[in-house]
Amino acid sequence: MLKQVTENKEPILIGNELIDAHCHLDMFPDPEIIKKDSKFGGLSTIITAGGSRASSLAAIRIADGEMVFAVIGIDPQSAATDEDFIDDITGFVKANKKIIGIGEIGLDYKVGPEKALQKRVFERQIELAKSLDMPIVVHSRGAIADVIEIVKRHAVSKAMFHFFEGDETVAKELAGLGYLISIPPTESSRRKRVINALNISNISVETDSPVVGKSPLDVIRTVEWISELKGLPFNETSARITENVKKLFSL
Repeated sequence: MLKQVTENKEPILIGNELIDAHCHLDMFPDPEIIKKDSKFGGLSTIITAGGSRASSLAAIRIADGEMVFAVIGIDPQSAATDEDFIDDITGFVKANKKIIGIGEIGLDYKVGPEKALQKRVFERQIELAKSLDMPIVVHSRGAIADVIEIVKRHAVSKAMFHFFEGDETVAKELAGLGYLISIPPTESSRRKRVINALNISNISVETDSPVVGKSPLDVIRTVEWISELKGLPFNETSARITENVKKLFSL
């Protein structure tokens, strides 16, 4: 387990530092406090995600390029209002090294607008990410079959499936394509089967905080759970998962 002591108010970390691969720092009242608490708690990196024009711009402002990095894009719920922001993404990426991916993007057939619009916005951003040689962060709810068809057709090579809700069969198919499956801090029997079915090289951890987790530090609990299921020491589990995320996002 990660431990820490402090000296002159600076953290001295014992153990492996961790990465929250997906959260929304712009939704916290004071992102700076969250960043500071996360650093002292053992996190080396936080990836904060956009999903609309406003949240993407907020993610860019909050990211510091040292501990916090941003992924920006238009999610299914914002497809009807913010599609034109896609035209601006390339300029922001070229001007900001702290932007490391395109996301969250994808399909949501439970709360999103019409399917044709969602697919168009998703596919435009996939092609944009490919032109920039960047990974995508995929949101998929009630739409996994269409999502898989689209990423295969566009030959997506670098992707993380955020807050994965599918079963172990789908997880293994996505892993076979080389993608990361991101595990949130919510335990379930289906998620347990997914973790058991995957090689650890295809796993990342996230909090989706404050929507799901309370803070980025909740990744510690998720890594503990994965280490128990895999029968691996906590430090080895955290180190391998951290390396997965670093490799995908070129950190």
